Amino acid sequence: MFDKLLSGLLSMRLMAFLILLFFVAIGYATFIENDFGTQTAKALVYNATWFEIIIVLLTINMLANINRYKLWRKEKWAVLLFHISFVIIVIGAGITRYVSFEGMMPIREGEQSDLIISDGTFLQIKVHDNAYQYNYNKPILLDDYHGPLEFLSSNEFSQTVKFLDNDITIDYLDFVPDAQDTLIVGEGVPTLTIVLAGADGRETYYLQEGRAERYLGLNFSFGTPLPGHVNFFYEDGELMLQLPDDAEFMKMADQFKGSIQKDSVQPLMLRSLYMVSGQNFVIPILNEKATLRYYKGVNKEGEELEDLLKVKVKSNGEEQIVELFGDKGMVSNKNHFQLGGLNFSLSYGSTYYQTPFFVRLNDFQLKRYPGSNSPASFASEVTLIDGEEETDHRIFMNNVLDYQGYRFFQASYDQDELGTVLSVNHDFWGTWISYLGYLMMSVGMIATIFSKKTRFSNLRRKLDELRTKRTTTLMMFLFLSTTVVAQDSNTVDSLILSTPISQEHSNKFGMLVVQDEGGRMKPFGTTTSEILRKVSRKSDYNGLNSNQVVLGMLQNPYLWQLAPMIKVNNDELREKLGLEEKYTSFLSFFSDEAKYVLTNDVQVAYAKKPAERSKYDKEVMAVDERVNISYMVYNGSFLRFFPIPDDPSNKWVSPAMSETLLFGDDSLFVNSILPIYYRSLQQAQKDGDYEVANNTLTAIGNYQKKFGADVYPSDLKLKTEVFYNNAKVFNRLSYFYALVGLVMILLLIQQILKERKWRNSIIRFAFILVGVGFVAHTIGLMGRWFISDHAPWSNAYESVIYIAWATILAGFTFARKSLMTVAATAILSSLLLMVAALNWLDPEITNLVPVLDSYWLLIHVAIITASYGFLALGALLGFLNLILMIIQNKTNKLRIGDSLKELTYINEMSITTGLFMLSIGTFLGGVWANESWGRYWGWDPKETWALASMLIYIFVLHMRFIPKLKGVFAFNFASIVAYGSIVMTYFGVNFYLSGLHSYAKGDPMPIPSFVYYSIAVIAIVSVLAQWRQKRFLK
Repeated sequence: MFDKLLSGLLSMRLMAFLILLFFVAIGYATFIENDFGTQTAKALVYNATWFEIIIVLLTINMLANINRYKLWRKEKWAVLLFHISFVIIVIGAGITRYVSFEGMMPIREGEQSDLIISDGTFLQIKVHDNAYQYNYNKPILLDDYHGPLEFLSSNEFSQTVKFLDNDITIDYLDFVPDAQDTLIVGEGVPTLTIVLAGADGRETYYLQEGRAERYLGLNFSFGTPLPGHVNFFYEDGELMLQLPDDAEFMKMADQFKGSIQKDSVQPLMLRSLYMVSGQNFVIPILNEKATLRYYKGVNKEGEELEDLLKVKVKSNGEEQIVELFGDKGMVSNKNHFQLGGLNFSLSYGSTYYQTPFFVRLNDFQLKRYPGSNSPASFASEVTLIDGEEETDHRIFMNNVLDYQGYRFFQASYDQDELGTVLSVNHDFWGTWISYLGYLMMSVGMIATIFSKKTRFSNLRRKLDELRTKRTTTLMMFLFLSTTVVAQDSNTVDSLILSTPISQEHSNKFGMLVVQDEGGRMKPFGTTTSEILRKVSRKSDYNGLNSNQVVLGMLQNPYLWQLAPMIKVNNDELREKLGLEEKYTSFLSFFSDEAKYVLTNDVQVAYAKKPAERSKYDKEVMAVDERVNISYMVYNGSFLRFFPIPDDPSNKWVSPAMSETLLFGDDSLFVNSILPIYYRSLQQAQKDGDYEVANNTLTAIGNYQKKFGADVYPSDLKLKTEVFYNNAKVFNRLSYFYALVGLVMILLLIQQILKERKWRNSIIRFAFILVGVGFVAHTIGLMGRWFISDHAPWSNAYESVIYIAWATILAGFTFARKSLMTVAATAILSSLLLMVAALNWLDPEITNLVPVLDSYWLLIHVAIITASYGFLALGALLGFLNLILMIIQNKTNKLRIGDSLKELTYINEMSITTGLFMLSIGTFLGGVWANESWGRYWGWDPKETWALASMLIYIFVLHMRFIPKLKGVFAFNFASIVAYGSIVMTYFGVNFYLSGLHSYAKGDPMPIPSFVYYSIAVIAIVSVLAQWRQKRFLK
């Protein structure tokens, strides 16, 4: 019995079950975090005992199977190394979890600190009897979860306090996150209403007897006088007041003014204004009996509501309900009371860790991108004071201060830029043991690919054996259709086209340098292409390029405001606007009274949550954006051509912005040069002579170079960006890949049915064409890198085009085994590039946020994103194998059988490569996070789903060890399903969940309908494939 139980605990079946349970747990936890917050996700899952038991069981199971499959043998060293690495990583994580600590250290300029505000929350208990004292900080993690996993909640606790011979317990009663109060008058205890002057006007608070609170920087206590507090207490039945500093007061009734000395005791005057410690407050009313009820509130921007923990304290036969307010990152005021002959002090929230040295902030430095409010970098100049020794250091993003096992990271800063917030952790052993595990894993995985005694090498040999037997391929078809929208010319278009601005001259105008809102310097041609793309969803207007269009809008706004260039897709909106065509003019959105006709519809649409918006709402928002962009062109908002001389932030302005920023000759030049230019342009349109207009552009360019030389881009960079804009390489490649891949795959399927030598020549030529496209793809990525000065995978659009590149790379990696991989990845890459061209992925090149300005961006993101390409190839090959299973018959059974084997082997090799890259990339991301903000694993949804993807692919690759899960169909089907975790890791996290990597900030958008269709197609194909496969295996 025991042996059977032990065998089951150490079996591969249990391993598979635990991996799937782990996957489901952490995947569901990301949705808990999105709906209920990070603290709730940690309480229910990540920090829960049952979750840690799963990790321990998985570790034990892995060690047992290492022995069962004799991975300790010399020839298996590579496989052993990366399996053991996971055990090392678990040990490092355990040390981090139970031994280490982290928190935040805020410091103001000129001040020093040795206190770290803990990242965790505690119930802080202090009991004394005036002779002896007891202190204990109980770590607690409370949740606010309401759902199917409510039984996992660990809020309930009962803490016994062992202090001398006293009988003391503290029991949990209730927890209210982000607590807001409402006052119920008529029963309860004496309650003061306190009105203070806040940033947004008067703010009202309620203070009950027996409580001490901090409101807007001022400490209040009602009942027990406390040092440094505004104290209210009864003396001989009269309510008295004691202030912590000298103060002044004014009676509202008669405007009588007076002063109060520090710590003097005075009768409280209701409805009088007290001015103390830089703050004003009024006590308008005292309710002799009132009760405060609390409910979950909503944090306003810039405001953080405290949580409420309600406990029952029992002491020597007496009991009292105590309400404790606090939160993570906040060291709360203690609640003092007497009970059962003892003095108690309780609080809830963060606590202080004390360092054995001080850190003094000498200067906080914030650098912004030229002419914008966007931070480019920020740093803290500090002095580390350890006894008599003082050393100066500079802490900035991705550059840490290490000292005595403490690591200081630049996390944030005060809004007035006179203080810094440093993230601090103390985790020397946990960090380095985890890093050792990461290193072992990377070395082991890389060695596995090249070693001769591994599964990967065995798959290579099997493929070579099949190739000697025959060369085989398979088939997948893709229907591609494109629509071209044409617009008939009308009278306005005829006028525009009758005197177009010279393309040569407009391109010179497009070479003028402009500064965008984010501070990026770029040719104005980039701005014009972005404007036309967003307004018309096209790259030209009736044959005029974007430079000609925008220059025409600036030079002749009255004519262009009548041009039908704003796209309106929705039929209902077109009907409301009285439109017959999909394009309309700027003026059509304004009534005869010059009122904007979409005002009400826009307000209604933006008031709805994204998931609740109809197609009409979305189109209203999109059209509203197009109208606003057009308006900004007409009022000159985009024309930030002119640098402010000697401006420390290198700000450039438009003529409309220059009124208060430029003076004298500079102001005269900036405000007059464009009207002069427009007049010269008008004359040039009549006589065809653009000399004066060209000279005017030269004058503007000379002004830019004279006063904006510090940020003026090089000519090479400007010309490169213009060429990049005109080439539209990724848009064109989407159709090129699709066409070549489709032709290639059609020919390959014909070769399976009936081989012809002439087809091989065409297939090889198509292979070369895909290679040419791949080279163009690579050059496009390199050009974007050169233009932006950062790696081209830092936002949603860039990562998609990079994944498309990595997908083609995966195809070429296995091309020697089967040309099908190249054909399949060409089609898949075309789909990815088409996705990149969708409206919700903005191709605009932008500046980096400070945390991304790191060499880790090159390493971590490049590796982990490239893994998506290899795993996508696996999913596509899995789908194609299911198709092959469906079309096999008695005639082609042998040929298709060989194809299934070959492509399944390639599928496994591709998935193995992708999993290795995903694993290495994920843990390199942990290293980056640790080097950036001091935490190598924080259960952010992105890293959580990356780990979940690792788990599901580990399961897929180990299915062959489980008899009921092994087989060609099961593996290929699993390779398709597993890719859903990658889709969730990329699109789901980025657009549906909240977190560090989110673009949607947790507001879910409706799931596109094609997702449901795709799932339905995969389900139908899978059922048919399994049915056909069973028939031919009989």
